[in-house]
Amino acid sequence: FSSQYGLIDVASLPVVWSDGMAAPAPAASPAPMPLQNSAPVNPASEPGSSDVFAAIERLASLHAKGVLTDAEYSSKKAELLARL
Repeated sequence: FSSQYGLIDVASLPVVWSDGMAAPAPAASPAPMPLQNSAPVNPASEPGSSDVFAAIERLASLHAKGVLTDAEYSSKKAELLARL
C-alpha cells in the first residue's frame, strides 16, 4: 500500500496476534522492496545537502517505526551521505 512515506510492502510488516504478541519471524523472508519515493525525481538535478539531511531524517523515522531493517536503513543512509 502507499503512505506519506512511499510504497510499503505489506508482506514485510510484522504480524501481531490479538493477544498483543508478535508472531514468530519466518525462517526465510522475501527480499525487501526498495524504498520508493512517491514524489517524482529529476535525475539530472542533484539534491542539496538540506534535501539529503531531510531524506535521512525520514529514513530514521521509518527505521524507528520498524518499517526499515537496520541493513536497509544503513545502506540507504550511506547512499545519501555519498551524495554530499
